[in-house]
Amino acid sequence: MARRPPVATQTDREMEDQMLAVAGDEERVEVIGIARDFKRSWIELADALTRVRNRELWKKWGFDDFEHYCSKELHIKKTTAAKLVGSYAFLRSSAPRVIERSRDSESAAPVPSLEAVSFVARAKERGAADADTMREIRKAAFDEGADRPLLSRRFNAVAFPVDRDERAGRLRKQLATTARRLADLVAEPDIGVPRKVAIAVEEAVGRLLEAIDD
Repeated sequence: MARRPPVATQTDREMEDQMLAVAGDEERVEVIGIARDFKRSWIELADALTRVRNRELWKKWGFDDFEHYCSKELHIKKTTAAKLVGSYAFLRSSAPRVIERSRDSESAAPVPSLEAVSFVARAKERGAADADTMREIRKAAFDEGADRPLLSRRFNAVAFPVDRDERAGRLRKQLATTARRLADLVAEPDIGVPRKVAIAVEEAVGRLLEAIDD
């Protein structure tokens, strides 16, 4: 039995209608089509968004600003648009070969994910990793196709080191949140914890929070 084509999402149908509505503007139609196929090639979309932003094409298309255009016409959040444009700019300045091979249909080299490129860019900006480690990070992301989770496991400690005081502060916050949640849970009548036990837990949590604050 032949597989049925996937059902279009609401966003897909909206984009089809938009493409028909602006059919006279080839460049505008092109960007909408690329956005629809975002999962296929984020680099292609990032390139298109960069052109729209740099040439301020959103103005002639009747939008208040670049972010408004991305949100209303392409259904792309402001944070996502910023990450796309920023990661593309990083590749263009630091690893243009990645962009070139993404356009080569015969290339067998992996195209890094948006999150992987963002990781490399942030690691370079942080400046904590030495030159040799940065080369390893770039090789893993750009040549081996390692995605964000793998990059984090391999390089987080050296690329984004956390000093002892900062780590202790984070742990204290986590402990305080967990303790408050515990006190709230044991006080729930449906759980069936004896009142005396619930009071004891609440008192213990209070002492714990006082110790943390000190």
